[in-house]
Amino acid sequence: MNSNASAPLDDEVWKQILADPKLAADVLSDPQTLARFLSRVRELESSHLELQLLHEFTLEHSNEIEDQLAEKVDEVQALVLDLEVRNGFIREVFGRYMTDEVVKTLLGSPDALKLGGEKRTITILMSDLRGFSALCEQLPPEQVVRTLNTYLAAMAEVITSFHGTINDFIGDAILAIFGAPLPREDDEERAIACAVAMQRAMVGVNDTLQTYGLPRLEMGIGVHTGEVVLGNIGSHKRAKYGVIGSPVNLASRIESYTVGGQVLVSQQTIKRFSERVVTGESFHASPKGIDTPLQILEVRGIRGEYDLDLPVFAPDLRPLVQPQDVEMALIDGKHVGGHRLPAKLIALAPDAATVVGTGEIAPRTDVKMTPLVGAAAGTAIYGKIVSATPGRATIRFTAVPPEAQAWIQALRQAPST
Repeated sequence: MNSNASAPLDDEVWKQILADPKLAADVLSDPQTLARFLSRVRELESSHLELQLLHEFTLEHSNEIEDQLAEKVDEVQALVLDLEVRNGFIREVFGRYMTDEVVKTLLGSPDALKLGGEKRTITILMSDLRGFSALCEQLPPEQVVRTLNTYLAAMAEVITSFHGTINDFIGDAILAIFGAPLPREDDEERAIACAVAMQRAMVGVNDTLQTYGLPRLEMGIGVHTGEVVLGNIGSHKRAKYGVIGSPVNLASRIESYTVGGQVLVSQQTIKRFSERVVTGESFHASPKGIDTPLQILEVRGIRGEYDLDLPVFAPDLRPLVQPQDVEMALIDGKHVGGHRLPAKLIALAPDAATVVGTGEIAPRTDVKMTPLVGAAAGTAIYGKIVSATPGRATIRFTAVPPEAQAWIQALRQAPST
């Protein structure tokens, strides 16, 4: 082995030498080979130190990268949480009151819903039950809730089918909007078609209520179009998507002029497609808060895509054999006026009456009629004047207590002389 001491020794040869102690002692006995071995060891030590420094440097930076990655993960999780909160808000506010199609559009379009508030022209539909407060006094609480839920469930289904948004349930009243949160070209037309469809759906509602042994309901609807403020209204703890503005109040006022089964709309709502709306009477009203009288029209049907009609109110008035003494009182808002008018009841239907001797009472006036004699003496019957001439008026009843219903039926069945 000493004869080859000057020969180059590669890594494989060194491995063989170091694996064999006898061979290593023989080879390293040569001074030149030993020097070369020690030089190689120093090279390896230097390389090891460099590798160790590189490892420490890499380890230090890997910790920094881990920290940065953790921060990014936290940021992503926060964004996901914000998105879930936003989507949860949209589902909570809109999910129960509009179609899945609209909700999906809102969830997929961050700019589709401006929660900060904006001005927009929309169409407002306001519906309300006639005489429901009086009905609540006659029924136990569980029957009141069943009646209301049956009615609201049916109306909500109709409204969402016409792509309307139910903005609020206010007791037995419904506030629905067309044109928000997503506007459509035919918002006004769909709102009117929806109102007609809602009235037609009341037949099914009353059939269902009859199976439960509950009294039938009647509803009035008012529709108006105007510019409102839309936005997320409330506090950080409790907020809702709402509408603010005089058009909302006007829609409510228009609804207050209705009788059961009727749809009244403003001229602003039908002006773009009036040729497709079948209308009945038209009148001007001056609700509080407006300077110019509002033209209001009765809707009896709509043509075109929807082609829906409403039945014309024609009460089965039977002349009474013996006119009945009654007292009439005018209602202003929610208050019964102090002035009382003596009158004679000359004809009756289950849901209407004709009285004479009333003086001049304007159509659409709310009244309280109180029989002065008979089984229903002193019982208040509420209604609205639907037609009037000096000294004569036809009343459409809005709330008739059970004792008054029996009295009306008995008078209508009285034999003629």
